[in-house]
Amino acid sequence: MMGLVRGWLLGVACTAMILTIADSLAPEGNAKKVCRMAGGLALLLAAAGPLLRLDGGALVQALEEYQTMLQGYEDALEEKNNLFYQTIIEESTAAYIVDKAEEMGISCQAEVAFSYDENGVPCPWEVTARGVWTDAAQEALGRLLEDDLGVPPQRQHYEESVP
Repeated sequence: MMGLVRGWLLGVACTAMILTIADSLAPEGNAKKVCRMAGGLALLLAAAGPLLRLDGGALVQALEEYQTMLQGYEDALEEKNNLFYQTIIEESTAAYIVDKAEEMGISCQAEVAFSYDENGVPCPWEVTARGVWTDAAQEALGRLLEDDLGVPPQRQHYEESVP
């Protein structure tokens, strides 16, 4: 594409230089007027020539390729955006769980996986909590996960970790 523009600009510039030389060499009077008129037409042809030789099929094909390329970029950007969005949701939800657990006197780390519900809204799907657990602490955190985040007990996982 840049090669075509470069060639076009080079052709117009060369035509303009030749016309300037021809105009300076033409004798005064009617001959100079004819030379200027012919030069103007030559410059017009040099400027509009690529448009006259434009292949409609090739232009349509180039536009289709461009649209396909843009769609690919759009899809890749949307995928990265979704991944970024997922990471933010998972990390924010994990931080929420850790904060709420600390309020209950439980020291733990949380890892959250999310999924989309039937309406396409992202929601926490599975939680893995790591800490030192008593039955009461595990039960209290389990109620929090189920009541606040909607994560049922079968998708709650508790792992023992050394403090």
